[in-house]
Amino acid sequence: MKIYLKLIRPYGMLFIGFTPFFGAIANGEFRVVPLTLLIMIGMLAHIFTFVQNDYYDTEIDKKSKYVSNRPLVTKGISKKIAIATFLFSFIISLIFSIAFLFTFYSFFVLLLSFLCMTLYNKYSKRLFGMEYILSIGVFLYGIYGALTVSNSISNLAIIISSVGFMHWLFSVGISANLKDVEFDTKLGIRTTPAVFGVYAKDKILFIPTSFRLYTYFIKISHVLIAALPFILGYTSIVVYNVPIPGICFLIISFSLLFLTQKILSTPISRRDNMLIYIGLQEGLALLLIPIALTDILIDSIALLSTFLLILLLIFWPLFWFRFLFGKKMIPLE
Repeated sequence: MKIYLKLIRPYGMLFIGFTPFFGAIANGEFRVVPLTLLIMIGMLAHIFTFVQNDYYDTEIDKKSKYVSNRPLVTKGISKKIAIATFLFSFIISLIFSIAFLFTFYSFFVLLLSFLCMTLYNKYSKRLFGMEYILSIGVFLYGIYGALTVSNSISNLAIIISSVGFMHWLFSVGISANLKDVEFDTKLGIRTTPAVFGVYAKDKILFIPTSFRLYTYFIKISHVLIAALPFILGYTSIVVYNVPIPGICFLIISFSLLFLTQKILSTPISRRDNMLIYIGLQEGLALLLIPIALTDILIDSIALLSTFLLILLLIFWPLFWFRFLFGKKMIPLE
């Protein structure tokens, strides 16, 4: 059971899993059943994306000391099971969408998002900049959620979906590729850091100023886009006359910038530390959207439900890290 769970990576399920949910919330959907279905579709999309990614990268992963223990590499799970798993996730997602949430536009966008994920998984190790295709796929999941509510997409839904786009652009194009740059450059894989001239020597990362500027541009853009609901007046930094959302947003934003600096300054010899910084970055970035939508969430699903939702987003990955990887809590990534 554990080896199958490692294949589907439950600790990361909520990142894509809640993207359609928040897209729908931002477009005015507050009913429990449709929102629950959107979370399920999002989680199935996560399984599809990550299992398919492992399937396409199996031969490359065999050559890496960091991920050579992945289930498909060790043959703890066969490729046939992996194919069956991501196809099952795809089919069930379509069935749920057609049976309960069908509109022509939303269904078409859902198919486009799956296509983007597949293109990324198939070509990410061959073509430069494929993280943009992945990020478009995540953006489309948010738009899909919005379109299940109405064919008219609100500006807020576009903003929230764009936050998802920026999250994955940083997560994959910068964090994930940077931690693997030593291995990728040896194989001639042209990831974004490699194209910018990042390389590893004697377990130290040599990072050009251009890549540092690019990294901070992506992260600052990510934070600013997440702040747009406050700036444009779609949501408030105040609930119950207390600026809790505003304060929390500022704390998270400065923490993200601090962790970005830590990621850039950590040598490959301390890769485990880099993974911790990346994990903290991911977890905090996930909170930007619910914090930005706090007053809407409280008005629509009540204070207690909003509080429990934020707790879920915090403790879900922590629980699965501990369950799957023990006290070390560092996945094979």
